[in-house]
Amino acid sequence: MVQNEIVEKLDITPSELAKFLESLNFWGKDVVRWRHPAGSQAAMHQKRLRQAARLRDMATAMTATVDANDIFHKTRLTEGNRQFDQIETTISHMFREPHIALDNRSYGEAFCDWLVANGRLKSPCRVIEIGCGLGFFANAIMDRLQMRYPDLYEGLSYTLFDLSPELQSAQKSNCGGHVEKTHFVSGNIESHDFGDQQFDLVLSNEVIADLNVATVSLDNVQRGTPQTDAETVVHRYRLNCVPITQGNKKVAVINFGAIKMLENIAKCLAKNGYAVVTEYGTRKRSPKAVKLTNHYEYTIHFGQLEQVSQHLGFQSDHGTMGDVIGFSANCETIHMKTLRTLSTCLIPYLGREALPVLAYTPASLEAALGDIIARIGNLQFLRLDDRASFSPFRFELLSLSSGSANTRIA
Repeated sequence: MVQNEIVEKLDITPSELAKFLESLNFWGKDVVRWRHPAGSQAAMHQKRLRQAARLRDMATAMTATVDANDIFHKTRLTEGNRQFDQIETTISHMFREPHIALDNRSYGEAFCDWLVANGRLKSPCRVIEIGCGLGFFANAIMDRLQMRYPDLYEGLSYTLFDLSPELQSAQKSNCGGHVEKTHFVSGNIESHDFGDQQFDLVLSNEVIADLNVATVSLDNVQRGTPQTDAETVVHRYRLNCVPITQGNKKVAVINFGAIKMLENIAKCLAKNGYAVVTEYGTRKRSPKAVKLTNHYEYTIHFGQLEQVSQHLGFQSDHGTMGDVIGFSANCETIHMKTLRTLSTCLIPYLGREALPVLAYTPASLEAALGDIIARIGNLQFLRLDDRASFSPFRFELLSLSSGSANTRIA
């Protein structure tokens, strides 16, 4: 039904209809939106707005400060569970319980099976996870090894490396069943000195969007006279940057923190070791800012990370998280906005117990809500390969392997 038909049928003015629809968005951003025919003037306007928003987000990334990541994770992140339930929800968090899309395995269990099947996890194995959230991912991997691969578990050492005291406390609690296997290290992966420590497997799962970005002068780089550490990185690795024109100058934004992490991995990855990095991003687009409630994150230019990896002597392979880990593309899960409306508005209003934030299917949501689901309308579910869904097929997975000798940064 188009706008004119609705106005005529309800006998109201267009402005009254617009005001009513806008009031519905109280329950969640963009709960109600007009869909415009492709090629229409309104559709072209929406396209221009999206392009303007992207430019705005790129400009925001250019204003990032070098200490923002440190300050937020050390001092401002004070409620770990709320952070991942309501603000910074990840694929790993949404699929932390066994799910039909992963053959009734949790994300961590499926990830573990992939590591083992592809020879990334052997015995003995010194694992380090960089940025560990609440610890559910690490715990799922160790649980899986203990139950399915006891020989590998026997030779396991698992280090959880994190910047946030709040999250590290949660990790120690949630991994409490593996005290003899776990070690906890606090630090910033962009600058941490591992000394002579070596690891056989490095995991960075949905973390590097939190790391710093930097703006560089492409003019300085092209002249061969870099003036900053970030410009030196661009020059050293001959990065293909997306130029942004500012007057008569050309600049670019790079995922400086993620590149520093790769350099650190090159220093501490053992002979014939592996590293796996996942995050939301693309292989060609410049990093842009993503505004969350309490901090900014930045999309990842995976094409640049591959360039850096090759210069560091790594062999690399890539794919989407969904394809590599083996998500079922046609599995339908709850639309994130529907879930937000349910968990933050409707369920509390009904006086029911809080609804855990998970990737519900129609069947699992009915099991969670019981008879009340019959009284709730407009529940939206999307296939996992739908671009409008919170989809693992929109996340990249970069797999790295070291050669016979370690590459070190000069």
